[in-house]
Amino acid sequence: MYTNKLLHYARGGVVVSACLGLLTTMVQSETLSLEQSLRRAESANLSLDALRERQAAAQQRIAGAAALPDPKVQYIYFGESVETRTGPQEAIYSMSQTVPWLQKLGTRKALASSDAQTWFYVHQQGLLALRRDVTTAYSEAVYQDEAMQSTEANLELIDDMRAIVEQRVRGGASLNALLRIELELERMRDQLDKYKQARFTKRTQLAALLSIEESNLGELATVPIVAAALPSAQSLQEALQIKNPELLALKQRTGSASQQANLSRLNRYPDFTFGIHYIQVGDNGSAAPDAGKDPWNVSVAVSLPIWPGKQRAAIQSAKAEQRSALQVYQNRLIQLKAALSATLASRVDSFRRTLRYQETLIPLAEQALGNSRSAYESDQLSVLELIDSERALLELKLNEARAVANVIQADAAINALTGTID
Repeated sequence: MYTNKLLHYARGGVVVSACLGLLTTMVQSETLSLEQSLRRAESANLSLDALRERQAAAQQRIAGAAALPDPKVQYIYFGESVETRTGPQEAIYSMSQTVPWLQKLGTRKALASSDAQTWFYVHQQGLLALRRDVTTAYSEAVYQDEAMQSTEANLELIDDMRAIVEQRVRGGASLNALLRIELELERMRDQLDKYKQARFTKRTQLAALLSIEESNLGELATVPIVAAALPSAQSLQEALQIKNPELLALKQRTGSASQQANLSRLNRYPDFTFGIHYIQVGDNGSAAPDAGKDPWNVSVAVSLPIWPGKQRAAIQSAKAEQRSALQVYQNRLIQLKAALSATLASRVDSFRRTLRYQETLIPLAEQALGNSRSAYESDQLSVLELIDSERALLELKLNEARAVANVIQADAAINALTGTID
């Protein structure tokens, strides 16, 4: 009998273990990592899809820019035929083709290619900005998670202390200690509510970047910071100038403005139109040897760009656009260099603070809290002093989590500025 019970419990244990294992697997599968978030955003973000389509549209315009204008077909019907020696002219059939001046088609194609390349860089800029925004929102949500967990743990500890203090108050101790604990509990509950609201806000922002609902986001995994040293500031500044897609797009627009100026100069030269015409002639009974035969002819027409004011205005406008694009590029280069320098300084400071919290401040605070608890248990320390020790450790842990999030966000911003995709 005992054997049967043992087997029964064993089978039950196997079933429970299997269920727990399945549940654990399900929970783990619902955990969303930063890398998964980035992949999801790259494939599902609608703004990035729009930029991708704009790039594809610009690429398709290249072939059209290099093509000749559409030919023209013309039909003329004589309501009253024109009598000629060979017979009455009844209708005229014409076809013509305009051919632009020598280099115009090549310049238009180069201009369209430059525009397509610009949209390629704009798409890359959007991709890097999306990765930066996803990383920022993700790390902020993780920080709020950690802040909530630390605050909740501290709330439980203080709540346990309240029960002890209540017993002492009932035994005749001062009521002030209990009031201070109640005040601390309410203060921490208020702080916890703030963290919950901030967490929901950041999760909503992250879900929007991933094109999903916040309820489908799942749990977020902790993001470890990269301890490897960054390249030198000089090399990162050089990478900014060479690889930053926003600067590359602005530089490409400068080239497009130059191509537009060249096209405006070429518009001072004429275009040619070649045509062939066929005349339908009726029979008038004439005895002429070519009577009733349908004549045909060819024609050449030349456009006359005789209004120099219009051409000069177009050229000056294109040159002004070129100068404007160059100035925008130079101004943006200065701004991005300053942003990179500030981000690097922030990253170095946040990483240094992270190490200080992890290696020095938090261990000291934990040791001090342990001593405070021992002193409190032996009535050598008041409950208020113990609460101060708990609060000091909590603040240090929150500051450490904040510094870690700042490092992760700074790395994402540096990657976006230098055109780097990990």
